[in-house]
Amino acid sequence: MTPQIDYVALFAALPSPCLALGTDLVIVDANPAFCEVTGRRRAELLGQYLFDAFPDHPADPEADGVATLKASLHRVLSSGQTDHMALQKYDIPVAGSPGVFKERWWSAINVPVLGADGQVAWIIHRSEDMTDVVRARRAAYLPSVSPGREAAMEAFEPYVPRSTGSGPVRSPFSAVRRMLATWV
Repeated sequence: MTPQIDYVALFAALPSPCLALGTDLVIVDANPAFCEVTGRRRAELLGQYLFDAFPDHPADPEADGVATLKASLHRVLSSGQTDHMALQKYDIPVAGSPGVFKERWWSAINVPVLGADGQVAWIIHRSEDMTDVVRARRAAYLPSVSPGREAAMEAFEPYVPRSTGSGPVRSPFSAVRRMLATWV
């Protein structure tokens, strides 16, 4: 006999920060790791449209986190395939401090969960906080000139997911290039 699996407990125990989203991009679950890394409580996230809970930083004219994540989620919805995102700057609101955001860099994967009809029923959004890695690289390469930019991008190589054939190949270094361009 196959043992029953408690998928709710399994999701909660995942060490990686994860959200479960409906096809309308409303948050249907958030595991403790996600709540910890974002400083939010599960109860305040459930039932919220993802981009209401996590809007772009209004004071950052180059913020493109919402557009980039939304495009990835729509690729998952239309293709039914996993979408790996390139390293992404996506600042998050500080809980309890309206209008205050903190810098965050993420490595994210969006995975479809198919229903009995074979259609996407939910999306698992897994996001690893890469902010400390970016800051460490930034500190290591601050005095660099143009050749240092290339060295910094090579240093990020192990952290950048590659295309899995789930969509068009996107430059994995676009966010890194934007970040490095401001240093020199």
